[in-house]
Parts: sequence; C-alpha cells; structure tokens
Amino acid sequence: MRFSDLLTPDSVVADQRLRSRGAVLEALAQLMAPPGQALALLEAMTEREGLGSTALGQGFALPHGRSSVLERPRAAFLRLPQAVPFGAADNRPVDLFAAIVTPSHFTAEHLSLLADVATRAAEPATLARLRAARDASALYAELAEWGQHA
Repeated sequence: MRFSDLLTPDSVVADQRLRSRGAVLEALAQLMAPPGQALALLEAMTEREGLGSTALGQGFALPHGRSSVLERPRAAFLRLPQAVPFGAADNRPVDLFAAIVTPSHFTAEHLSLLADVATRAAEPATLARLRAARDASALYAELAEWGQHA
C-alpha cells in the first residue's frame, strides 16, 4: 500500500488559505474523515504533533496518527498559497502537507506509508512539481504518479 493509493480527488486540495497549524490539522482531518469522525482524526494528529513537529523541512510536513475509529487507512494532501509556521527543524514555514491516519493496529503499515512519503518529500524536484501544479486536479495527477514510480 502506498500513500497515492489512499488519495481521492476529493482528498487533495490546492491553495486553501489557512493561517495556523491548528487550522491545517482541522482541514486535513475533514478531508480524510469518514462521516462523523473528523474529531477523532484531528485528535490523533494533534497527539502526534504534541510529541514533536512532523515538518520534514523544505516546506513539507507529514502530519499523521493512528486511531481506533478507522477500519482502513486515510490520507489527504493540502497545498497552501502561503506557508504557515509548523516547527520545522530548518525553521522554514510549511506549504505542503501530506497527512495519514491509520487504524490503531496498523503499526507496520503506518511506518511503511510514512517512509513512502518521506522518501519522496526528500526530493527537491518532487516538491517543485507539487508547488507548480496549477490546481487541485493537476496536484492529484502529480501525486497519483507516485504510485507509478515505486
């Protein structure tokens, strides 16, 4: 299972205007959550953020968590027109967010999904393509390519 396999056109948003870490996490939870479960997903990601920022550097963050309310993994991708502070080690604000919440018992799968995204996020050319995508549809198409080039 790869990150791109979990995305749908509705879970990828480009150029949403948000101004804080909390607002970003709320938006990501809404994009991923089954009906009525957004708060549980928000709590899972917020709990993980409490352990340390999930910002990987270069303006990219990977908010994630595990939740007992899920039966299958969920993912979303969000691009902001203006980056927000997210506690990155490189002190750079973040404009690209790949989020993952998995069922509580998905320990190995959770780590595999995180590794998939982190590997791709370490490539400056990949980040440039995500930033250059003209809209959410183009952004989704770029992310779908991740599944083609494993």
